Order: sequence, then structure tokens, then C-alpha cells
Amino acid sequence: MKVLLKLLAALFALFLGIVAIYWFNLDTKLVKAIEPFMTKHYDNLERDKRI
Repeated sequence: MKVLLKLLAALFALFLGIVAIYWFNLDTKLVKAIEPFMTKHYDNLERDKRI
């Protein structure tokens, strides 16, 4: 019984975390914060110039 309650509490906490990420649009804010580093990395990669 205690294991089931702990499992339900963990799932509920995970659900609340996912709702908070959605509610405050944190996924988009994270991507916007790391975008300059990603752009710098991918701009330095060599490209195949064939079309």
C-alpha cells in the first residue's frame, strides 16, 4: 500500500511539473536561451556545397 501511495505521489508530482512547463511556456524559453549556442555550433559545421 505504501509503495502504491508513493508511486501515485510521484506520478502526481510529474503531472504537476508537466503542467507548470506547459502553463509558463518554459520549453520555448529554454530553446530561446540555448539557441545562440546551437546557432554558433551549426554555423561552424562544414557543408556539402553540392545541390
